Amino acid sequence: MQITQQMFESYLHCPLKCFRYRDGSPGQVPEYSEWQRQIQHEYEQLAWTRLCTSFPPNKTFWGNPAPADLQSHRYKLIGQYRISTADFEASLNAIQLIDVNARGHHRKTYAPLRFVVREKLSNADRLCLAFDALVLSSACGHVPHLGKIIHGQNQQVLTIRLDKLIAKVRHTISRIRQHDARNSPPPLILNRHCHECDFQLRCRAIASEQDDLSLLANFSEKEWKRQHEKGIFTVTQLSYTFRPRKRLTTLSLQHHHALKALAIRTNKIHVFGSVLPDDIPGVPVFMDVEGDPDRGFYYLIGLRVCREGSNIQYSFWADKPSDEKTIWSDFLRVLASIDGARIVHYGSYETAFFKRMRERYGEHVTPAIEGCLAKALNILSVIHDHVSFPTYSNSLKDIAHYLGFQWSEDSASGLSAIMWRSHFESAGDPAFKAKLVKYNAEDCEALLIVAEKVWALTAKAAVQEADVVDARAIKREYPQHFGEIEFVLPQFKATPR
Repeated sequence: MQITQQMFESYLHCPLKCFRYRDGSPGQVPEYSEWQRQIQHEYEQLAWTRLCTSFPPNKTFWGNPAPADLQSHRYKLIGQYRISTADFEASLNAIQLIDVNARGHHRKTYAPLRFVVREKLSNADRLCLAFDALVLSSACGHVPHLGKIIHGQNQQVLTIRLDKLIAKVRHTISRIRQHDARNSPPPLILNRHCHECDFQLRCRAIASEQDDLSLLANFSEKEWKRQHEKGIFTVTQLSYTFRPRKRLTTLSLQHHHALKALAIRTNKIHVFGSVLPDDIPGVPVFMDVEGDPDRGFYYLIGLRVCREGSNIQYSFWADKPSDEKTIWSDFLRVLASIDGARIVHYGSYETAFFKRMRERYGEHVTPAIEGCLAKALNILSVIHDHVSFPTYSNSLKDIAHYLGFQWSEDSASGLSAIMWRSHFESAGDPAFKAKLVKYNAEDCEALLIVAEKVWALTAKAAVQEADVVDARAIKREYPQHFGEIEFVLPQFKATPR
């Protein structure tokens, strides 16, 4: 089997995706993935043009030079170098002639270069560079020990030693060939990469039809295999493994998944333990932040203040990174004007935001504001520990949808926001700014609805509602106890000897 660059890279994210590409299965490219491919292609062209300025024109070549020119090292820089053998196929962004001193011997060799548009590099980027080096060895006769990645807006150059990475690449290739030899593709296990995958709709439909365990968000592959070894293959089967224990004060990971599965099977909210204090002091300030995680830049802060029966929405927008300090100051000013403000947010993103802003602009934080930030309430942590909604994940969108809230653009997501922000910066189109501000405001509104539901679950009367169950009061559906067995047919009863 010929392993292509696309197959290897996809295997790092999802083994099954690799084999879908091998079989030529048609997929539907998500809008976000199509946008990623476009900006990556534009970046590759820009990086190549800029790199060529560092070499004489007669020392660069685009495409595949003659084999004699490659062996004689005629060119110092070669772009879009294609290699196809019986085992591998790849199109390298570039290869560069470098000097290598190994054990006192001086020689010249070609090293692979990869162009990556992102600021932050992943382990997969490094492994793909090592794969390029391994494929390049089939043309050069030896495996390069060094490679380079040019990445980010400033086109930073990172030199990487490849020996250990190539060993990992060989191991990954052997696993791909093992599946191919057995003619058995890897099992379908949904993961975080699914939102960017060409086959997400197909895989999700199959998983739903099979009621697969990986439908549960954050259900690891290790836990998936462990449950399969126990004979548990579906969410419904997992739901029957929940065992209520009155003395259990916190949910273990195993109990958390089982209770979540039970909530889905019964389509009821299951509450475990004390959710929140009976009284949440202060004025609730529902907060949602939008940013570019790759650059570590925050450009939109949304606040929904609930006071005296009315809701006021604030939106603080930054056109460029230098405006980040301004919107942080605007946020602090509004927060200081609210007597007894209690920030409510969803997830760890805002927690990291508070930490980074204090590190960058800490001189603007008063002791009173510092105390307010420290007491911010993360509703997701409360839900994770004490509430199981009948949804496959605890995402704000899933739970808010269950409670009846609808976004104006149902397909909007965090990935969409990243794409819209990029379009705004490249074209300056105010329509994308308006979409982001509206999306952020609707997130704040959805957070309010979810938080009010969680607060309502604190009341004892809420547990008596038809759609709410106290998990500690659940009776086992198949109780087990010691005692004399009552047989349906008397003949089955063993006769004492």
